[in-house]
Amino acid sequence: MSFGTSDTYIYTYVVFACVYLVASLTFVANALRVSTGLSRARETAIVADPAAVQEVTEVLGHGRKLVDYTQLATLLPLVYIVGSMFLGTVVMNDTALARTVNVGWIAFTALCALASIVLAFLGVRAAGAIGRTSDLPEELPGQAPEALQRVGLRLGVSAALLLLVAVFTMLNLWSVVDSLGVLEGVDFLL
Repeated sequence: MSFGTSDTYIYTYVVFACVYLVASLTFVANALRVSTGLSRARETAIVADPAAVQEVTEVLGHGRKLVDYTQLATLLPLVYIVGSMFLGTVVMNDTALARTVNVGWIAFTALCALASIVLAFLGVRAAGAIGRTSDLPEELPGQAPEALQRVGLRLGVSAALLLLVAVFTMLNLWSVVDSLGVLEGVDFLL
């Protein structure tokens, strides 16, 4: 398999899609668990304990980071598609650069796969931090329950979108694997 054949594109994409799927599904499972936990916060009329306020602040900070990581993981396939389209356009405009662009595309694919692993790791770590600090009482004073519920809702929506992107990636991967014989017979793919 050389850098100029369709096999390079096919198998590199298959590796990226598999890595992205595993990372995304791990991420979604953790994000939905945390989202459900945060959404259960209830308000009470008790006086605010300073330790509980600090704990809520930490949970909110980790929750916001988790939402950000989830949204970045959701955008990663779009970045991958747009980047691949750009590299395909470069090859179409100057076929003499095909070998260089192919090497760049493989490096870009590896970078995107690594980014999906890093985002999943950061997300699991943030979810773990929330799990360690979320031994909060179910009834919290003031605006804390509302803030926790809001972060939990945003996280749930972001996790659902990430799950939809993962399902799309899975269907696309299945389509590629199902058409492997036809795709391998093509001399050059963009």
